[in-house]
Amino acid sequence: HDVRFDEHGVMVLGCGAYRIGSSVEFDWCAVGCVRTLRKLGHRSIMVNYNPETVSTDYDECDRLYFEELSVERVLDIYQAE
Repeated sequence: HDVRFDEHGVMVLGCGAYRIGSSVEFDWCAVGCVRTLRKLGHRSIMVNYNPETVSTDYDECDRLYFEELSVERVLDIYQAE
């Protein structure tokens, strides 16, 4: 890796692909989780590939990954972090 990660955080999974009736609610839960983690003094790592959500705003989390929500990608990120 060309980037070193010395600080660990809590990984939050976003809503992924847009689905009518569930994406907005799930995204709001992810944003609430990230904001609560920040208030508690924890770093947050958001994993989501839906660019139309609040959770993918760079100001919401400490680290953001635009990656698919598959077991393989999530484990890759987990191991890197």
